[in-house]
Amino acid sequence: MTPHQIADEREKLSAEYSRMSEQLMVVLEDKPFVWEELRKQVKSDTAAERSWEKTADGRSEMRLRMMMKSNQQRQSALSAILRVKENEAKNIW
Repeated sequence: MTPHQIADEREKLSAEYSRMSEQLMVVLEDKPFVWEELRKQVKSDTAAERSWEKTADGRSEMRLRMMMKSNQQRQSALSAILRVKENEAKNIW
């Protein structure tokens, strides 16, 4: 990959990360209200959290968090590749 391609890919990943953050924000806006109701039905916070994870929004939250983590790792890898290419271009490598 050329440095321009890497920069373009990082830009796409950043836009994707932003979109996922916005989706997560929507899911998390309702979580306190749903979670409070779930908590009334069980004996512990852990059980309430497990109940939340079984809901569609709970599964979306977990999926989005994992996708965002993966995205961050890809961005980090691209940054490392770009640094190597920059140093090669400066004849530092």
